[in-house]
Amino acid sequence: MKDAWVLSPDPAMGRRSGQLNDPQQRHLRVSCQYVDRLLSDMESVLHAAASKSPFPRYVADLTPAQSGVIEDHIHRLRLQLVRTLAWQHMEPQPPEIPATRAVITDLSFIEVAIEEMKPRYMLGYGAVPEDAVSELNGVIDELRSVVQGMQRYLRELGANLDSRAGS
Repeated sequence: MKDAWVLSPDPAMGRRSGQLNDPQQRHLRVSCQYVDRLLSDMESVLHAAASKSPFPRYVADLTPAQSGVIEDHIHRLRLQLVRTLAWQHMEPQPPEIPATRAVITDLSFIEVAIEEMKPRYMLGYGAVPEDAVSELNGVIDELRSVVQGMQRYLRELGANLDSRAGS
């Protein structure tokens, strides 16, 4: 007896032999995309040691050779993901989100985090000493200034990209 989850092909339904239905194909695509996102996270971990972050999250305990082997495996797994989609006559979807939009969105979240460093938001942790308020506000203004500079640059860059796309 066949497994209950395996159906025999029904030529009357207009599907090719071995073809999944639309919801199954969508699940297959979404699962492949999820695996790829996890692989991107792994790549970020591997390259974290090269980051100039003053707040590293990961201990760099892999040699460059070991990282290279892992990156080779990541590459092979990605090739297999593409083959998996090709088996169903599908292709990876092209990117839809401009990098500038993603960075601008992240900068918005950074702005919120910086805003919440203000003394009035710290009251839940205790009164901010009077002699620290001015310096704290100054630090916040400096952080905000850098973020705003990045936002201006990205918006100008986006406007330039838009004008080139229109010509």
